[in-house]
Amino acid sequence: MYKVGVIGLGAIAAMYATPASEHPYCHVGGIRQSGKVELAAAAELSEAAREKFAGVWGEAFPALRYYDGSAAMLEKEALDIVAVCVRGPYHYRVVMEAIEAGPRAIFLEKPPSCSLEEMDGMVEAAARKGIPVVVSYSRHWNPHILRLQQLVREGLLGEVKTVVAYCGHYVLSFASHTTDLICQFAGYEPEEVYARGTAKGDAPTGYEPEPTLDHMTIRFANGVTGVQVGGNGEHGSMYAEVFGEKGMLRVGMYTPTVLFDAQGQKLDLEPLQLPAPASVFTVAYDQIADYLDGGPLPHCTDAHFVAVNEIGFGAIESMHTGRAIPLPVPHRTRKVFANE
Repeated sequence: MYKVGVIGLGAIAAMYATPASEHPYCHVGGIRQSGKVELAAAAELSEAAREKFAGVWGEAFPALRYYDGSAAMLEKEALDIVAVCVRGPYHYRVVMEAIEAGPRAIFLEKPPSCSLEEMDGMVEAAARKGIPVVVSYSRHWNPHILRLQQLVREGLLGEVKTVVAYCGHYVLSFASHTTDLICQFAGYEPEEVYARGTAKGDAPTGYEPEPTLDHMTIRFANGVTGVQVGGNGEHGSMYAEVFGEKGMLRVGMYTPTVLFDAQGQKLDLEPLQLPAPASVFTVAYDQIADYLDGGPLPHCTDAHFVAVNEIGFGAIESMHTGRAIPLPVPHRTRKVFANE
């Protein structure tokens, strides 16, 4: 069992579920359901947050060691995986601390950074130590989405032409989930992005407000076009329609899967052998554990999360300039208050 230490005990770390949840949507719930990792330690500055966590999860983790800060936990614990679940503006500092401590993998909540300059620094430092950084575009690990991703790569739709996805709100903190969903089916080699959006409200000194996404078009090196529509689609939000030469697939975590042939006839899904539901965090931690056992890199790791983050910052740059932005983004110091 690989030892995990969690930094930050907020909603995505622990409070979007309870020990009774069947498919918990939070880190500690996913860890608890995994047979490959175990929660060894947790760091949280707020005493009230530690007490709240213990009140919900204490009986599930009776041997858990608590710390009032990340530095103390990283110094005292021999951890295989460090999960960074603090707010976005603290990601850079905490990840750099974690890299210095030398775990075997880092699982970082999105958005990974508030600037591309920060992202570059984290990626370079982690690479020097051979530490993979996995970013939690969490819905990516829904079992049926992973299965459909595999089937599309094997030719389910023939050559993919276009991926249209539906999700708006903050570009880096929320819409990035659907940006990653586009990349799951279009590939992780974006070349150019054009976007429109709106920035409202204030931000702390040194930051710009994070804009919301109205729409985005992504051009990929393989010829696929990705389109992200900011508002809800006909079937809600956070889903994609993948168009290929042999048909169309509708896929998302909250949207029923539908498959059509090239003539628009709805097809039976049973032959696809879609897997049963599971906590996306359990699947993600299992992938990390499998990598530590000698397997392939987990999804959303290193170059893949970099591609998604480049698209997000390219979209913001496009909103400011009114032009399509080549990727990687030339302007890497823009600092956005990505705080979700």
